[in-house]
Amino acid sequence: MNMQSSTTLPFTSASTCRILIVEDEFIIANDLQIILKTAGYPVIGIAKSVANALTLIDQQRPDVVLLDIYLKGVETGIDLAKQLKEINIPFIYISANDNQRVLEAVKATEPSGYIVKPFREKDVLTALEISRYRHSHSVEMKLREEKALQLALIDALSETVSWEKKMLTAARLLQDHIPFDFLNIRHQHQATTQQFNFYRVGFDEYQALSVQDIQQMSSSRINAQTILPAAELFNGPMRYSGEGFGVFCRQDSFMQLLVKGFRLESALALPLSMGNGDRFLMTFLSRTSEHYQTNHQELLERLEQPLLLTLERVLAYEEIARLSEKLKQENTYLQEEVKALVNFDEIVGKSESLVEVFNLVTQVAPTDTTVLIMGESGTGKELIARAIHNRSSRKDKILVKINCATLPANLIESELFGHEKGAFTGAHEQRIGKFELANGGTIFLDEIGELPLELQAKLLRVLQEKEIERVGGKAQIKTDVRVIAATNRDLEIEVVEGRFRMDLYYRLATFPVILPPLRERMVDIPLLAQFFAQKLARKQGKPFVGFSEAVFQELMNYTWPGNIRELENVIEQAIILNNGQTPLVLGRPLGKSLFALNPISAHQQHKTMGKNYEQLKFSIPKDLPEMKQMQQENEREYILAILNQTNGRIRGAGGAAELLNLKPTTLEYRMEKMGIRKVLTVQPPNS
Repeated sequence: MNMQSSTTLPFTSASTCRILIVEDEFIIANDLQIILKTAGYPVIGIAKSVANALTLIDQQRPDVVLLDIYLKGVETGIDLAKQLKEINIPFIYISANDNQRVLEAVKATEPSGYIVKPFREKDVLTALEISRYRHSHSVEMKLREEKALQLALIDALSETVSWEKKMLTAARLLQDHIPFDFLNIRHQHQATTQQFNFYRVGFDEYQALSVQDIQQMSSSRINAQTILPAAELFNGPMRYSGEGFGVFCRQDSFMQLLVKGFRLESALALPLSMGNGDRFLMTFLSRTSEHYQTNHQELLERLEQPLLLTLERVLAYEEIARLSEKLKQENTYLQEEVKALVNFDEIVGKSESLVEVFNLVTQVAPTDTTVLIMGESGTGKELIARAIHNRSSRKDKILVKINCATLPANLIESELFGHEKGAFTGAHEQRIGKFELANGGTIFLDEIGELPLELQAKLLRVLQEKEIERVGGKAQIKTDVRVIAATNRDLEIEVVEGRFRMDLYYRLATFPVILPPLRERMVDIPLLAQFFAQKLARKQGKPFVGFSEAVFQELMNYTWPGNIRELENVIEQAIILNNGQTPLVLGRPLGKSLFALNPISAHQQHKTMGKNYEQLKFSIPKDLPEMKQMQQENEREYILAILNQTNGRIRGAGGAAELLNLKPTTLEYRMEKMGIRKVLTVQPPNS
């Protein structure tokens, strides 16, 4: 192991960053200590157990903790990581563990890095550099964001608009910092309580619900003049989860109604007591238990005084108009209809799984964190990537998309990093790559699981060093690019089977977002069908007069293996065949879809489909070019699906050609024509 000193870190002196090593193997701990001290890092101690580590942390708080997973004693490094996260100390795992369940638990703790044993000096120092950079910049960013939030809240509450609009603006501002599924705000003036209820249905969409609305939705009756809970509650921001959440709700009949009606499991409450006797209670509620953390509570504690002073000032100016404004708001509540459609960059739906994706995107978008979007083909990964970019500080810069599955292997490096003139045959001039093009913005690496191993190593270096080198070039070019990657493969399986680098996986999966397949969000199918029908009818220049009665039942009874993309294709076919004067009917029975599931085995199913391949190809009338194009797109998707099932194997028993009932040469010709990159895998011995 090379123990030579590394270069000075660019943002802070190594001597000011104190390190705690938590490792129960003496040799490894000693090697780490030598590496760190040689590089100028002070090591405050070596702990062999969680208890030992906590004692050292109490005595002298470290700036970074290097942490093994398995330690002496009952508690593991993962247990310690949860406590470190709570007290905002960054930590880096050092482990050789590749157990999938353990790795899932590791990811959940959101480490600053992961170093794989056996490690090199460069691995340790690079991970430390990245961790320190992220932490220092995240602290600075949080301070700026918090100050901006405070000023924005003051401006919002001081606006000369209705209280409902004030509170809705405040809710939107707070959502990025304190995520909620339901926000209840109550203002008690003498014996009267005014309520504002905001139910989140999308990224930036909320249902404003009155007490009467909530009563009707839950078929329950309570006193509309709901009084706030006992004054003992008013002792500062408090978190409630588990048994404590139950105690909190039992004090408040209206809160019980919300919890039951919207399946809520945790809360964060901010009480505010005015000098004139008025009281406010702002309650953030989540469907997730243990959702609210210490940092959420501390943020509310810092916002408490600015909010209190602002509200007192606003109330002093608006006391005369308050009662009339209240009546106006109640009338508005009674006239509102429950919204069902969420349309944020064409992301449509209201299912719980989709709202959870919205929550994750809202949290990660303002940061520069690398995001890995996972999900089946057709679930909308590109839309989510665009949503992240559009809500980031880079939204005014370019979003560059590159599909790693459609580029020939010998051109991917040039596409990503560019090339110099004469670098290879055909390189007649210098060309910048996608990373240079995206400088200052975001790059979206779609189908990252298709990237060849040799390119994975180069991409990892770019992510670590923040610089690229053009093909045939010698100069290092600095880049400032936010990376979003997407795949429909299970990268953890790819890592285990040797097709994807573990270190690149952990670099990309800093913040994973998993998109649910359409079959797990059936409640969204009618909304999506309506949305696509209206959009495609406008595109075709046809009136849309609705669906026939049987269509929605047929759509809901189908399993949608092609997900949202397949649904859109089905609706587009129906729009093309529709005369614009009658309700929409489907152009074909869904049970006969190329992808439809049936009781026979998958192998036999694909063989059966393959026999009908040529008839399916020419089943579209020649006078409908749009349908022919749609059929060609479906054909390409089908070939990709078969290749995915066979891990890219074309020839031999069980290969893609056999399943499609085609000659291997014929399939390879069609793949080339469709721009499908041939994927090479190790053939089984008996193939």
